[in-house]
Amino acid sequence: MVVAGGLLAGLAVLPACGTMRLGETADPIVTGSIKPQPVALRVAVGDAPEGISAGDWMQAKLALEQALASPDKAASIPWDNPGTGARGTATPIGATGADGCRDFRIGLVNTAGEQWVQGTACKDSRGAVNLSQVRLLGRA
Repeated sequence: MVVAGGLLAGLAVLPACGTMRLGETADPIVTGSIKPQPVALRVAVGDAPEGISAGDWMQAKLALEQALASPDKAASIPWDNPGTGARGTATPIGATGADGCRDFRIGLVNTAGEQWVQGTACKDSRGAVNLSQVRLLGRA
């Protein structure tokens, strides 16, 4: 019994694999990981209609980019802004024209109620989307 107790006491002071000794600093080298790379989000160019916050409009434009890029021609992409509580959907309407333009509608629900925004999204030669004829249709 004394031998077993001494053996357990001896094992208790041995460090386990991967543990640090008292006063030892962590190894600054990280192995087996990939260095994070910055990512640029492509966002449609176009100012927010009057009465819609810049943050809400940014989230809506990100959803619109996804909807326009979707192989599903009837895509309707939901979006939300946790900071303001606003949410909605971005939906392309009709087919893309020969000029690379497609109409869209964005729904927005916030504390003021429900609003609809309509406009046209056109891709340029670099693939960037420019929004034009953006107008607030009204509140539901």
